[in-house]
Amino acid sequence: MSEFLKESRERILKGYEEIKVQFPGIFEETDKKIKEQEPETALALKYLYMTMPCSDMGNYSFEIFLDYAKNSVRIWHESEGVKLLPEDIYLNYVLYHRVNEEEIAPCRTLFAEEISKFMEENGNETLLSGFNRKKTAIEVNYWCAQEATYHCTDDRTLSALTVYRRGNGRCGEESVFTVNAMRSIGIPSRQVYAPKWSHCDDNHAWVEIWNDGEWYFLGACEPLPILNKGWFTNASSRAMMVHSRWFDQAESGEEKIGTDGMVTMLNELSRYAAVTEFSVKVEDEEGRPVSGAEVSFQVLNYAEFSPVAEGVTGEDGTCSFTTGLGSLAVQISRDGQCECVFADTREQKQIRVIFGKNAGQKDVWEAVDMIAPVDTPVNTDMPTAEQTAEGNIRLEKAAARRTAKTEAWVNPECEKFLQGCFTEENTEDEEEGLLREELLNVLTEKDRTDCRAEVLEEHLRFAMPYEEELEHSVFVNYVLNPRIDDEVLMKYREVIENTFSEEEKLCFRENPASIWTEVDKRINSIPERERASVITTPAGCLKTKVGSILSKKILFVAIARTLGIPARLNPEDRSMEYRKDGRFIPVLPEAEKNCHIVLKAGDGTQWKYFQNWSMAKLENGTYTSLRLGGLLWKDDLLEADLEAGTYRITTSNRLPNGNMFAYVYYFSVDAGDKKEISMILRQADLEDMLENIELPEFQLRKDEDGNEVVQASELTAEGKHILMFLEESREPTEHILNEMMEQPEEFRKICSRILFVVQSQTALKDPTISKALSMFPEIQVYYDYFADHIELLGRRLYVDHEKLPLIIVTSEKLNGIYATSGYNVGTGDMLLRLM
Repeated sequence: MSEFLKESRERILKGYEEIKVQFPGIFEETDKKIKEQEPETALALKYLYMTMPCSDMGNYSFEIFLDYAKNSVRIWHESEGVKLLPEDIYLNYVLYHRVNEEEIAPCRTLFAEEISKFMEENGNETLLSGFNRKKTAIEVNYWCAQEATYHCTDDRTLSALTVYRRGNGRCGEESVFTVNAMRSIGIPSRQVYAPKWSHCDDNHAWVEIWNDGEWYFLGACEPLPILNKGWFTNASSRAMMVHSRWFDQAESGEEKIGTDGMVTMLNELSRYAAVTEFSVKVEDEEGRPVSGAEVSFQVLNYAEFSPVAEGVTGEDGTCSFTTGLGSLAVQISRDGQCECVFADTREQKQIRVIFGKNAGQKDVWEAVDMIAPVDTPVNTDMPTAEQTAEGNIRLEKAAARRTAKTEAWVNPECEKFLQGCFTEENTEDEEEGLLREELLNVLTEKDRTDCRAEVLEEHLRFAMPYEEELEHSVFVNYVLNPRIDDEVLMKYREVIENTFSEEEKLCFRENPASIWTEVDKRINSIPERERASVITTPAGCLKTKVGSILSKKILFVAIARTLGIPARLNPEDRSMEYRKDGRFIPVLPEAEKNCHIVLKAGDGTQWKYFQNWSMAKLENGTYTSLRLGGLLWKDDLLEADLEAGTYRITTSNRLPNGNMFAYVYYFSVDAGDKKEISMILRQADLEDMLENIELPEFQLRKDEDGNEVVQASELTAEGKHILMFLEESREPTEHILNEMMEQPEEFRKICSRILFVVQSQTALKDPTISKALSMFPEIQVYYDYFADHIELLGRRLYVDHEKLPLIIVTSEKLNGIYATSGYNVGTGDMLLRLM
């Protein structure tokens, strides 16, 4: 009989004892509870505590981790396939509770039970033996699809349990949910990420499952009849990095491309794209190697340079990693100094940098070309026509079940909280009732889907005594409001009240800046036991005495609000502020906004933050982007108050072929300075913008009923054509049609090669579409349901398929050379140029 974790037992027991010594206050009670468990469950729990970030110890109760441990031990006993797994695979990809930076909630036992029922319904209960993992993973993904689908929300990552309950999440949340579903029945799985695409402004997460020594991928909640296939297959071949996370202290055996505190980032790109080995050699001005320099390999995305891999130069001054074939920005930092150079890995396998001679020239716009890798998928497997047809039927069934589950779903905790002001006599305190509504309204849409009434009750109860002392809107937003940043919403006010003496609290009220002095004294940052992107809640910080810099800043705001002091993190740079005399005061002197800049729009470009421009500040040897999206341009000017320091503005023009033409501009400001900068956006020639992308075959209907269909390959067989998928009575569609009608002579010359695609004849009665067809009678009209083709084509051409109209220009049979979605100024002129 196999012995549970025989090879890892000694390492786990030793590691757990070390953690107990490091955090005695936490483990006094936890250790007692562990000793009450069965020996195998106790060992599993010790592994979780040994490897988890401090934030998890502070944020979550023992009982939450018990669910993960018990379920994993159970499936180890019940499944021979799980029992035969290598121990490092079992520990990290079956037992482990964390996938990325999501909230942790007990879900594994529930998911295992629900998947078991699903398998029985479909006659697949034998798959739970754990031997045929590939087929089982496909089936689990169909269960996931009936429980959750994609929905765009803010950056805070929901728990897998919340995604299951509410029925949707963004891709990172869908993959967290799917990984937990896989692990709940013993399939080793992990989330993988393209941290930032190179060919478009976005990122994406999906799932890999392990089978017999190999990793296979699938789209989370997007099941297909085969593995190693997803809508992102081609997109991932254009990535400069795809990575996964490893939480164990032991080595993983895969290429390491950086750390996030205690978490190691692993390079998975070679499974998806053509790759090359790229290195940077850093030398000083005398030609000697510079060791210990931090190197950040970055791509340009959302008009900011974002890291995809990080490393440190060795004794020979070299740092290297495996990446795709395209452009990289290479940022080198040492001793507070930062320099950035650019490389094209298609032609350069190593670059030599003389540190000290590559600082960006101040007050000059420098042109930068960022080239995206070309579309060269490594994975070319395709399901058969029969598999696709069967899969489509299953997807429709899954969608119907999911819709029935989520159609009228609301978080019952919201109503429970609103009803909390009713007394036993069924009377209501009207003023308190309004406050309850305001508290809910100040939360984000996502918060309202997973908040808990008992948490909101605590925040309301402790905040109400200060209502009369403050301007109402200030009270609601900066005292009553429990949301500070992207932390998990939990109780903290009673803990804070009980932590500090009355004398200390009085001191804090008289001098709010002294709160930070106390926080900084009490709370330690231990990066090697934390994760910068996982926030320790205010109560968790006070419990563990550990927290990242961001967690400590959030604790400052939490203490201030608990004591009735309006406080916030500055929305532009996350500096701590409290309100005094009608304005917010920075807690730290260096955060004083004592400089002023005026940006001039210049040539009339519509500047949109994190779309075609961004600004970053040099901090601790690296450039950190500011969050200036809330500032508004007025009369072609944008004004902002800044801290003294060195900054970098980036402007970028994303071309339809995925490449970017950019400018970077470095400048410095001292206290009291006022600086004016004229913005510039690089333009592109037509030949720089076009692509040659093979489109998948698809059909359009010649009539609404579908009595006659035509293949897209026939419609695009000769010359150039414009396919326009139109959404009647919507502003973006109206814009492009009006642009066409404003240039009737020019568009009449090409209208025979324009195809309007609509969903029904009703669309043709739309006044604007009808007028356009009257003006250009040679335009061909076809019909489509838009259900499948819009997403398929949009994804393939790297435009946002959720925005209509979708406009595609082809040159010869099924060859896409240009695409756009939504409305962009000048689209009509661009189409005329292309034709």
